[in-house]
Amino acid sequence: MKIVLPDKSLLTKTGEVDYFDWNYKFPIKYIQLYRFKTIIKMLGRRRFTNLLEAGTGSGVFLPELSRHCINIFACDIHNHFDVIEKLLLHYKIMNYNLKTQSIETTDYADESFDAVVAVSLLEFVKNKVEAINEIKRILKDGGSFFTICPMSNRFLDAILSLYTTKKPEEEFGDSRNYVSKILEENFTVVSKGYMLPLIGRFFPVYTHYELRK
Repeated sequence: MKIVLPDKSLLTKTGEVDYFDWNYKFPIKYIQLYRFKTIIKMLGRRRFTNLLEAGTGSGVFLPELSRHCINIFACDIHNHFDVIEKLLLHYKIMNYNLKTQSIETTDYADESFDAVVAVSLLEFVKNKVEAINEIKRILKDGGSFFTICPMSNRFLDAILSLYTTKKPEEEFGDSRNYVSKILEENFTVVSKGYMLPLIGRFFPVYTHYELRK
């Protein structure tokens, strides 16, 4: 599966936990790419009217996501959307809406989106219950929430330790131990899968979901 991955020169680091450059470093780029490909597989051939990427970071995933919707929306807590706007215009993407705001509290109207996408976001959100309630509020009835989250896993932690000076607990706290439980308690699970598929049920590296409110 081929996906649109912007040239590194079109991106900029937008915050402390924006590791967009990992998408271009061997071997961690394969884990990064796995997350994006997993979301695209879940989207399938559907084309949504309004799709929001929550926690868009550098916007690295937006050009690909824009192929799966009519209107692409993105939000994050940083204020570097001028660079992301140039990125979208580079790809001739015109139907976009970019906002500096946290997914815990947004100004989007109720039931604004057919789909919300979050890649490795919830482990960084301080109030996960507020974030989930907000996603449910802005999703249309029957709308889908697509997300992929890292789990507490020694293999993943060993790889991450090669690229960051922080220990996983410093970045994620203990959220990786319970984020799946919160998601499954608040949404209807349409599909769920693991990295790696065969052993991931018992030793998950990443867990991905399509969820409905």
